[in-house]
Amino acid sequence: MTSGGRGGGFVASSTAVVLKDTRPTRDRGYQNVIANSVYEYLINNNFELDMKHSITPKSLKSPTQKDFVMMFQWLYRRLDPGYRFTKSIENEVIPLMKIAGYPYLDTLSKSQLVAVGGQNWGAYLAMLYWLVEIAEAFDAFDNKDYDIDEPEDTGLNHIVINYITKSYSAFLQNEDDYSEYEGEMRTAFEERIAAIRTMTDEYDKQKHKFEEELQDMEHSAPSLTALQNKSEALESDLAKFQEYIDNMEKRKTKWSTMLENISEELSAMEQEFTRLEKEKLSLDEKIAAQGLTPVDIDNIIGQREQLSKALQTNDAKSSDVNKKLQEREHLAQQALDSLETAVQKYTGLGYRIGVLPAGAPNCPESKNFEISLSAPLSEENLGARPNAIVNGLELRHEVRPALQKFRIEVAAKVHKAQDESIRLQSLLDRVAEVLADKRDQLDTLEAQISAAKITYDEAFETMTSDASSSHAEIEKLERKIQAMRIGVQDGRLQLEQRAERVVIEYDHMQHAAELVREQMQRKISDYIEKIVGFKLHVQAELEEHENFVVDELERQSKRSTGDDMSHDPS
Repeated sequence: MTSGGRGGGFVASSTAVVLKDTRPTRDRGYQNVIANSVYEYLINNNFELDMKHSITPKSLKSPTQKDFVMMFQWLYRRLDPGYRFTKSIENEVIPLMKIAGYPYLDTLSKSQLVAVGGQNWGAYLAMLYWLVEIAEAFDAFDNKDYDIDEPEDTGLNHIVINYITKSYSAFLQNEDDYSEYEGEMRTAFEERIAAIRTMTDEYDKQKHKFEEELQDMEHSAPSLTALQNKSEALESDLAKFQEYIDNMEKRKTKWSTMLENISEELSAMEQEFTRLEKEKLSLDEKIAAQGLTPVDIDNIIGQREQLSKALQTNDAKSSDVNKKLQEREHLAQQALDSLETAVQKYTGLGYRIGVLPAGAPNCPESKNFEISLSAPLSEENLGARPNAIVNGLELRHEVRPALQKFRIEVAAKVHKAQDESIRLQSLLDRVAEVLADKRDQLDTLEAQISAAKITYDEAFETMTSDASSSHAEIEKLERKIQAMRIGVQDGRLQLEQRAERVVIEYDHMQHAAELVREQMQRKISDYIEKIVGFKLHVQAELEEHENFVVDELERQSKRSTGDDMSHDPS
C-alpha cells in the first residue's frame, strides 16, 4: 500500500472516548489469535524490509522492547506516513493513541511502556491489534474495496469519492487550488453522462426491436378465421374418409362373392377337363381295339376340335376371370394406399395440434384417438365393420364430437392471446412514457450539478478573498510590532501588551478563517451528498424499470413461444 492516499497526515479527534476494556486480553487463546493476525499483517506488508528488523511469531508472545517499538512505529506510520518519532516511546504512545481515538487508554501507562512485556503484554498486544484493524480499513479504502451495500453501477460514487479524497489531501497539504480535481470530476461526469445516454439509446433500440418482433408475431400468428377454415376442412375430410371406408366395405363384400363364384367355375372347369381327358383315353383305347374307319376318325377329330375349342373358350374365360381378379386386387390396394395416406395425414395433424397421442396436452378427455389400420385386406377382416379396421374407434360418434369441442377451445385461446397482445402493447407504451420521464429527470440532474458547481466556485472565491485579506492584515500588524520594538524602547511594556492583544486578535482571525473554511466544506459536502442521493434515486428507478421491462419481455417471449407450439398447425 502506498502512502499517497494519506500523505496529508492522520487526522482524528483529539478527545478519545474512554471505554471499559471488555476484551479478554489476559486469555492465552485470545492472545494467540490476535498475535497471529498482527504477525501475518506485518509480514504480508513488508514490515521487515521497511524497518530492517526481523520478527518471528515468538516476537508477538514475548517481545523485546525493540520489537514493540519497531512494530508500534511501523503500524502508526501506516495511519500517518508523514509523522516523525522524536521522543522516547513511553512519551509518545499514549498521546498518539489518544489522537487516534483509541477507546481503552486507561489500560496504558508510561511506567509499563518503559519495559513492555510480562503480565501486562496482553493489553499492549490488543492495542497493536487495534492499530492493525484500523490500518486494514485504510488499506481497503485506498484499494476501493468498500464493504458496503451499494448499487451495481458505482461509477458516479467513485467520481465523487475520488474528487473529495484528492481535494481533502490537497487541503491537508495547504493547497488552495482544486481546479485540476474539479476538471477531472467534470470530465468524468461528462463521460458518465455520455455512457448513460448511450445506454438509454440502446434501450430505445431494444424497445423498438421488441415492438417490431411483437408486430411480426401478431402478423404471423394464424387468424381465428383460418383456424376455423382448417377445422371445417378437417371435419369435411373426416366425413369423406368415413364415406370412403363404407364404400370399401360394400365393395369388399362384392369382391368376396365374385371370388367365390370364380373359384367355383375354375373347379368345375378342371373337373370337366379331367373328365374329357378320361373320355379321350377311353376313346383312344376303343379306337385301337375296334379299328375305326377314317370317317370315324374324322368324326373323332371333329369332336376333338370341338372339345379343344371348348377348352380354349374355358381357358379364355379363366384368363378373363384372373385378369378381372387382378384388377380388383389392384383397385383394392390403391384404396388401401389412399386409406393409409389419409390416416397418416390425420395422425400428423393430430400430433401437431396436440390431440395425439393419449395424454397429449390438447387430447380431449385424455382419450386415445390415434387411428391404426389392422390389415384391412386380410382374410379375417373381410366383411368386418369400419371401426374394427381402425382399432375400434367410432369416427362419426366419438372422434368428430371431440374434435369439434377442441375447435371451440382453440377459438377461445386465440381470443385470449389477442387480448394478451393488446395488454402487452399497452404495457410497452407505458414503459416508453416512463423512460421519457427518466430522461427528463437525468437532464434535471445535470442542471442541478451545474448549479452546484457554480455555487461551489462562488464559495471558493469568497473563501480565498477572505483568506487573502486575513494574511494582509496579519502582515501589516507584524510590521507595526517590529517598528514599535525598534523605535520605542521606553514603552516596551506597553508594546508587549499591545503585541499580546495583536496575537490574540490574530488567533481569533485565524480561528474565524478556519470556521469559514469548515462551513464552506460542510456546505460543499451537503451539496455533494444531495447530488449523490438524487443520482442514486434516479439510478435505482432506472434499474427498477429496466428489470421490469426485461421481465415483461421475457414473459411475453415465453408465452408467445408456448402459444406458437400449442396452436400453430404448421
